[in-house]
Amino acid sequence: MHHSLHSHPNLEAFKKEARKLLHDLEERDVAATYRYRHMELLDGTSHASLADAQYLIARRYGFRSWKKLKDRLVMEYNQT
Repeated sequence: MHHSLHSHPNLEAFKKEARKLLHDLEERDVAATYRYRHMELLDGTSHASLADAQYLIARRYGFRSWKKLKDRLVMEYNQT
C-alpha cells in the first residue's frame, strides 16, 4: 500500500524521513525492519545506505526511485 503525497509535499521533509529511516535501520529497529522487510535491499547481508533509505521512501509513496520523487516535487511544486 502506497501513501499519497500531501497537498503541499516538502522535499526537506522527505529527506528528513529518509535520514530517520536510515538511522532506524542501522539500529535494527524492529518496526522499520518489519515495515520494509519485503525490499530486496534488506536481506540482512549488507548495511543500508542513505540511497537505500531514499529508495524505500520513494517506493513508499509509489515512485520507482528517489529521483522520480524528487523530479515530481521539482516539476509540480517548484522545489529544489
